[in-house]
Amino acid sequence: AEYKAGYDKLTADNSEQKAQLDKASADAAEFKAGYDKLTADHFEQREQLNKAAADAAEFKAGYDKLCVDTAEQQAQLDKASADAAEFKAGYDKYAADAAEYKAGYDKLLVDTTEQKAQDD
Repeated sequence: AEYKAGYDKLTADNSEQKAQLDKASADAAEFKAGYDKLTADHFEQREQLNKAAADAAEFKAGYDKLCVDTAEQQAQLDKASADAAEFKAGYDKYAADAAEYKAGYDKLLVDTTEQKAQDD
């Protein structure tokens, strides 16, 4: 009976230890699953950050192109403005030359009329 009681206690102790080992294994599996999920989430976040960085770089490239295009358009407008000012200066000179020519022609008419009057 004493031997059987010792055997039963040993069997009970072994069952308890097995239950503790099973719980420890389940806890370890749960911990590993949590760690795996955390790792997967980390890589997903890293991919999202990489995509956000790529999107930001693409946006910056578009913005830089817009700045260059705007600068080129401003340069074209400045050149057109300078060309218009040069054209206006040429036109003003032409108008001044024409006025001077007309004044000379008018003086010639007056002189000719006066000379003809003196000849008569």
